[in-house]
Amino acid sequence: MPTPPRPDGQVTPALVEVNARIRDLMDQPATPHRAEEYQHLLTSWAELVRGDVDQTA
Repeated sequence: MPTPPRPDGQVTPALVEVNARIRDLMDQPATPHRAEEYQHLLTSWAELVRGDVDQTA
């Protein structure tokens, strides 16, 4: 997943970690467990990215 920079131009270390875990997970065989873990990691990724976005209206 692309790692968007924060407003200050830095990338959150936790976001880098989640991206690395997603890449590692995708190297594993497709299983129901992998699908569950992928969903969990995507949720974590979205929460981390959301925290770096200014809320509007």
